[in-house]
Amino acid sequence: MILPRYFIRETVKLTAAIIGGLFVIYLSTRFASYLGEAAEGKIAPQHIARIVSLKMLISMKDLLPMALFLGTFGAITRIQQNSEWTAMRAAGLSHQQLLKPLFFLSGSAAVLVGIITLVAGPRIELNLQELSEVSENEATIAGVKAGRFRDFGGGEQVFYAESISDDERYLEQAFVRDGDGVLRSNRARIETDTESLDRFAVFEQGTNYEGDAGTLDYVVTQFSRYAVRIENRQPRQLGAHIGFLFTPELFRHEEAPYAIEFHWRLALPICTILAPALALLIGLANRRGAWHLGLITAISAYFAYTNVLGVGRALMRKEVLSPLLGLWPIHFVFLAAVVTVFLWQRRLLRLRRRPTQELLRA
Repeated sequence: MILPRYFIRETVKLTAAIIGGLFVIYLSTRFASYLGEAAEGKIAPQHIARIVSLKMLISMKDLLPMALFLGTFGAITRIQQNSEWTAMRAAGLSHQQLLKPLFFLSGSAAVLVGIITLVAGPRIELNLQELSEVSENEATIAGVKAGRFRDFGGGEQVFYAESISDDERYLEQAFVRDGDGVLRSNRARIETDTESLDRFAVFEQGTNYEGDAGTLDYVVTQFSRYAVRIENRQPRQLGAHIGFLFTPELFRHEEAPYAIEFHWRLALPICTILAPALALLIGLANRRGAWHLGLITAISAYFAYTNVLGVGRALMRKEVLSPLLGLWPIHFVFLAAVVTVFLWQRRLLRLRRRPTQELLRA
């Protein structure tokens, strides 16, 4: 039991390191991307931290299976490169004794992935979508930068400000085109109506020009205060979307899309169980000093598996594959490949043992 524990400990260490590295990359890229969107006025800056946190949590369903797969391959490759696998075999350790604890580890990881995909994931995705819509609605002229034009409402409203006040509460020397009207003022700010909760851009001390483009018929109005309503999108009934339904609710419907969604949610936990076993066997098949080829083979096999799952989902949507069978044929093919590699390696080990036994007898 000591040697299998050593292998599992090395696998866990490498998996944790890979997850940490992927998290750093993911966090930096996502955070920078959302900061850019906030600077352009597409999302409200106060929601960035929560959006990134939810995105990172939901990303665990993809990061954990990949990290465990690479961690397993890295651990067994390291053991083999240091001749520790030769010592383990001399001590009577076999493939089965490594696969058993590995399946326990991958099963534990699959439970975590299953909790995300089958239980927490739909609710997190729903909260994330609702937060994204609220954030987009709250991203008003706060995203306007001095000296730059900014459009809202699909180009219906165009804002421009010459400068921003020192306290960053006002846009100074502001300009806006709203429909057929053009408005300019000394400064502008954002206000929210307490009853309707509609948001307005309030302009102070300015002039409004109303009229048809290409004509000289204009109405010029001087004002001390003028409010332009910023259109907020009506909230959608997101809870009815199939991707946001709780998993038990999927079984209440007999239509094919609900069955497809369930099989897709179940695919990643199954992948988390099966993939590390293949990584172990590919790592054991490597010769010393030839781990690069094994790494390419392992990564290719993993992405082939996950990509074929995506293809299977698309085929079910096109009614080429039956939603009743789901993605199980793909899982069984991958399992058959794992068993084939396992049996092939056992046969090689037996062939290697025979000459050794005959030499000892002689």
